Amino acid sequence: MCGRFVNLNKASTIKKIFEIISPLKENNLSYNITPSQFIQIITNNKKMDLEYAKWGYTFLNKESNLEKNIINSRLETIRDKILFKESFYKRKCIIPANGYFEWPVINNDKIPHFVHVPEADPIYFAGIWKYLNFKNNSKKIFSIITKSANKYIEKIHHRMPVLLSIEEAKDYLYDDTSSYLKNNFVSKIEEYLEYYAISKFVNSPLNNSKKCIDPVDL
Repeated sequence: MCGRFVNLNKASTIKKIFEIISPLKENNLSYNITPSQFIQIITNNKKMDLEYAKWGYTFLNKESNLEKNIINSRLETIRDKILFKESFYKRKCIIPANGYFEWPVINNDKIPHFVHVPEADPIYFAGIWKYLNFKNNSKKIFSIITKSANKYIEKIHHRMPVLLSIEEAKDYLYDDTSSYLKNNFVSKIEEYLEYYAISKFVNSPLNNSKKCIDPVDL
């Protein structure tokens, strides 16, 4: 899955890469992005745009009457799930990032790890978005698409975000048929993935500094 990630990419850099001309203030860079935060995503609603959206699809659970926040959507079922399928066909997005975190269990202890592509800054997660309330086109919300982990990543988690290079990200956003991301999709940047152990400093959502990604010895 993908429950925390890093984005150190300035809005001006992203706008230049994707030739986005709409005005937008610089974003707050973060070493520790958590669910429910508002961050910048790239959408293609007739034109490329950089917009703020809240991380997580929220809905009311009828049985418990409690609101749930769904931060990930599975590539294998996204075309069938009522909560996601319309977004996948009509409202794709990509999320700029520099890496993400996982917590594999090592010697009966959850040890945080940072997963990244050293020579690819930024990388992009495939995602979907929608309005929280379609009646008044209120704030946007988004979900990160995940898939089965490759052999390297499955050593620390059985799921991983769908990663995209710049070229793949553009192809995904311009895909009107929703056929670009197949269930067996493998990004060309996956072979360059690396991960290493970091300190539990990252565990607290309140911590947001380079220490979140500094390597530690196990």
